[in-house]
Amino acid sequence: MIFYSPRLYFRDLWISSPLAGAVLVQLFLWWSLIANIRQDTGVIFLHYNIIFGVDLVGNWWQIYYLPLAGIIVILFNYLCSAAIYFADKFLARLLAFWVLFFHLFLAIGVGLLVKLNS
Repeated sequence: MIFYSPRLYFRDLWISSPLAGAVLVQLFLWWSLIANIRQDTGVIFLHYNIIFGVDLVGNWWQIYYLPLAGIIVILFNYLCSAAIYFADKFLARLLAFWVLFFHLFLAIGVGLLVKLNS
């Protein structure tokens, strides 16, 4: 398997633009949670279902699993994207855009959880 130079890989705007967007959304997620979730709260709501209402509660620090999962998705997808960039640029770019799409839905979920716990 032949890897492209990381400089060449990240110079592709179809790769670097979604990464920049995902990093900005990631910064918003961390800022939103740190600013709005108090650490002295014992139990917070972690999941809300429209039919059953709140169906998962937990400790305040467990809400930080959401942006942490976002970081893991960024790393995994960009490693996979870099690995297949030489063979199929379209699929590599599709993986890069999927990260941004995933983070937009993650931001919606975090926004709703912050509003639910306010």
